[in-house]
Formats: sequence, C-alpha cells, structure tokens
Amino acid sequence: MISLSVSTPVLHAQPLSIIDQHGNPLANAVIEIQTKQAFRSINDTPYIMDQVNKTFVPVVLIIPKHSSIEFPNSDNIRHHVYSFSNAKPFELRLYSGKPEAPLEFNNEGIVILGCNIHDSMVGYIYVANSSYTFQSNSQGVIELDTLPKDITAVFVWHPHLNQGSHRRLELSLSQLRSDQPVKLNITPPAPRNTFEAKFKRISP
Repeated sequence: MISLSVSTPVLHAQPLSIIDQHGNPLANAVIEIQTKQAFRSINDTPYIMDQVNKTFVPVVLIIPKHSSIEFPNSDNIRHHVYSFSNAKPFELRLYSGKPEAPLEFNNEGIVILGCNIHDSMVGYIYVANSSYTFQSNSQGVIELDTLPKDITAVFVWHPHLNQGSHRRLELSLSQLRSDQPVKLNITPPAPRNTFEAKFKRISP
C-alpha cells in the first residue's frame, strides 16, 4: 500500500480474493480505493522498472501520481522502451545501462510499456490517485486490514481484462466489504503476448 502523509479514519476489513471467470486466482490485480481526502505522495525516491531477460521487472508496478521511475536495462542487449498510453506517452530510444534521468508520471491511469526491438516485452505501470491501492499476490489475495471511512469510489484492474488493459472497472462498496471473491472476466495472454495487441481494443 502507498503511504499517506496524513492520518485517515479507518474501518476494519478482511482479505479480498480476486478470481477469473473460471474461479482461478488472479495475481497482479489492482484495487484502488479513492477517498474524499486529497492524496499527496511523500516518496521522493524514484521507483524502478527494470529489464531482465527481455522482460519488464516487475510486470506490474504501482506508483502514486507525481512519482518518478528509473528504467535500467540489466540485459546485455539494448532495449528501446516506449508507451503511447494517454497517462504517459514517452520514448527511451535504444540504450543499454540506465538513462540519464528518471521519468515523471503526473497523471493517474494505466501505462502500457513495450520495447521497439522485442515486441513480446509488455509491462504495466499503474499510476494511482489514492494511498489505498493494493496488488493481489500469487494466490489472488489482497490483504485488507483496514478501510477508509470516506470512500468515494473503488476500482479494480488487471492486465488481461476483457475490456482492455488500459481500462479499470468500478466496484460497489458491498463488493469490497463482501466475503465473496471479486470475479473478473479476462482473456488469457497468447503465447506471444505482444505490445501491439494490447492496444487493439482501444476505441478512438
């Protein structure tokens, strides 16, 4: 969970399970609980999105908006990292090692990453607008110990949502507080899970 710079009244909660339409647990699902209280990040240290064995590491990175990210290349080959997501279009041209400066991410939303050289490389940055943002573990579980009292909206997202990797779904408060799992309809990734395919479902 991302830390708030000020205290927020909380309610007791319980673990939340995320499953697919077949009842299988979903790792790397994200729940964002937005509140009335203004959110301000206090993390001045850049986050890291690495490149290892032609894979983005981590595959899903959650950051608060107005944060920065470094994109080191730990492979012994060069990569060309880019995104044309609305939340942060950018391009890091063919490079090895580490770019000179981190990139700032000031807009909330989903940033889908690709490599112009290795089309099968796909990564995701979830830029959050709330300190109450969580990621499910390998068992599809999010450990919710507490919930804020002033909830205004709850969103869920997963890289393989049928609605598209760039979109979130809104949950009701009853779904958040229920002991029943949250079920998401997903499309399993193809053997060659390409960056280009992630944008085929985006409407103009």
